[in-house]
Amino acid sequence: MKAFKILSLSATCLIAALAAALIPINIFCANFPAWVTILLSAVFCGKLISYLICYKTKLITKIILPLAFGTIALFCSLFPYAVPYWNSYSFKNYSGTVLGYDEIISYETAKKDLSTLKNYLKHTHPKFRDGLTVEVENAFNLSFDRLRGADEITVNGLRREIQSILHIIGDAHTTTYNDYPNDRYLKTIPQKYSQGYDITAINGKTVKTIIDDIKPYYCYEAESWISIDLGSLATLDFLQMQEPFTYEWTNGDSIIEEAYTEDDFVDWTEFLNIRDKYTENEASASNEFVYYVIDEHRSLAVLTLSQCEYNQEYVDCLNQMFTEVKQKNIKTVAVDLRGNGGGNSQVGNEFLKYLPIESYTDGPFDWRWGFLNFHNDGKKSNIKYDNLTFEGNVFALTDSYSFSAAKDFAMLLQDNGLGKVIGEPSANSVNGYGEIASFYLPNTGLYVQISTKKWYRIDGGNSDEFVMPDYPCESANCFTTLYDIID
Repeated sequence: MKAFKILSLSATCLIAALAAALIPINIFCANFPAWVTILLSAVFCGKLISYLICYKTKLITKIILPLAFGTIALFCSLFPYAVPYWNSYSFKNYSGTVLGYDEIISYETAKKDLSTLKNYLKHTHPKFRDGLTVEVENAFNLSFDRLRGADEITVNGLRREIQSILHIIGDAHTTTYNDYPNDRYLKTIPQKYSQGYDITAINGKTVKTIIDDIKPYYCYEAESWISIDLGSLATLDFLQMQEPFTYEWTNGDSIIEEAYTEDDFVDWTEFLNIRDKYTENEASASNEFVYYVIDEHRSLAVLTLSQCEYNQEYVDCLNQMFTEVKQKNIKTVAVDLRGNGGGNSQVGNEFLKYLPIESYTDGPFDWRWGFLNFHNDGKKSNIKYDNLTFEGNVFALTDSYSFSAAKDFAMLLQDNGLGKVIGEPSANSVNGYGEIASFYLPNTGLYVQISTKKWYRIDGGNSDEFVMPDYPCESANCFTTLYDIID
């Protein structure tokens, strides 16, 4: 009898442990429905009740076991509906099917993926804590109707419908990407770019017209952020252009036209090989995401950060720069954030460790976990590198492509009164969204990312929607302006 009692309790504990283990398994390994954890929770709670009825136990056991197992059951049942990363691929690799952009799918397939996206938005995005807005709900209904009545649905066609919905949210982070395995790229582009040519029109449409046409299907907060890969076959298909593709090129002095067919487009690997032939002589520094240059004549150190990667390479680069800054008594440090599409905002926090401040305010945010909301006021203590404290002037150089974490870096300096901004307004709003969860729609493999946080401006008294430069100038003139200020 005692052996059966131990075996019964052990089995109950094992099922409870399995239910709890399914949470990290889902986040880091494999997707499955949320009801699986609820089912297992119900099973081990049922077995516990059976155990308490069938076997004599002490009063303390009758109190402790229900409390412990009830807490586990509640956690396992609610967690999948709270965590924004449930069934996401933010922390695991996707190994499922990804259909080509021109593959034909049924209405049922399109409907299932569109419905899945709808559930992801309702579960994840901070804007929809109380459900989808009427405008977004109507956009979904219209997309279902258009897909139902379409003679033919391609994967790109479904993506157009999805983008028409996501565009309404006004969140540059919540979007899909052209990530098709069968995409091909115009092989003459590297040569043309190396000769100073730019694309000015395709099939009689100017680039400006193409950008205007794409706006209802693009997710942006600042129009300057809109960028289209006009050398991609999948993009041309998304734009509903058909071959032959007549490109108009100009180098400023002359205009040429060339017509291409799909045979003139190559896969990504071959395209990279072609591109490398025309970029092999470029300076190696341009291939580094972070590096610095010291100009002793101007007493200036410039940190160039093309991506916001927070890793040991970045940490070491900062340390080396500020060590040299101290040794050479440099008076000004500038951070070049032009063209930086973002990444990890911790790069800004690491930089502040070299400034003479005890505390500062980072970007406040609300982080949505399903039905829960976690607010952070952004107040932080500064863990300084006292031996390398820099007390000189600090500047951030920005342009219309300084996005997300790069924008945060500039705001961190500006709104805390630690530095001035030179250049152009940021590429996205200071009161926008971010901290994405990544998903693949189950039937087509379309990649979609959805924001989980609502961010707020550090300086709540500043009504500017973007990080506006203290010294406005065109991107190309940032250094001229900087030199004028410090000379």
